[in-house]
Amino acid sequence: MTSRGRIGALFAALLALVSGSLRAQSDVVTLDKAPQAWVVYAQRVSQLFQTALESDAAHRVHARFEQSASGATGGAPPVLRVKAWFEPDGRVSHVEFDSLGDNEADAELRQVLLAQNIGAKPPHGMAQPLVVRLMFGAAL
Repeated sequence: MTSRGRIGALFAALLALVSGSLRAQSDVVTLDKAPQAWVVYAQRVSQLFQTALESDAAHRVHARFEQSASGATGGAPPVLRVKAWFEPDGRVSHVEFDSLGDNEADAELRQVLLAQNIGAKPPHGMAQPLVVRLMFGAAL
């Protein structure tokens, strides 16, 4: 199986739903405390990101991330933390993540994620950004 076919977005490993990047840790809404509608939306985001990142368009992202993370994770699949914000219509409006160490790969990842539309508006009152962990090289 190619690395492109082995990327997984972990909805179960959602870090948090945060209302603003400068909020205190106590303002973080963890997955187990989030309303069910937020959890369902987060699962939908994870699945959409997973599908987008399995495409050939994200080849450079896979190669660069796996190369930069090799050896640094002690054999565990490399993980990238992504913060995503959404427009009222469900379009991804902004993303933030640590650099992959390659400006072209960073730009490609940003382009792939920003091209996504969840197809539904975020649930009422859902805190943003939605923070997900993307696992590279993990078997689905």
